[in-house]
Amino acid sequence: MDLVRSLGADEVLDYKTPDGVALKSPSGRKYDVIIHCAHNIPWSTFSANLTPKGKVVDTTPGFGTLMSVAAKKIKCSKKQLIPLFTSPKKENLD
Repeated sequence: MDLVRSLGADEVLDYKTPDGVALKSPSGRKYDVIIHCAHNIPWSTFSANLTPKGKVVDTTPGFGTLMSVAAKKIKCSKKQLIPLFTSPKKENLD
């Protein structure tokens, strides 16, 4: 969490805490962007905590993410879920 703060994040939430699971902002504000780095968190958790044009960048997209992206497009929602597909290489992670 310290690393993420050092990179410039305004707020960092730990998914292992009750506030983190609920995406409860320590300042009480809504988010413009959420970088999602965990598995199995439903879109509804993010949507309630986003500004009207907020975005979630999902670094661990799965089938559910793709279905949520499709549903958002059908509903013409201004809130966006953006799947980020990566192919991590061991040498880059080292």
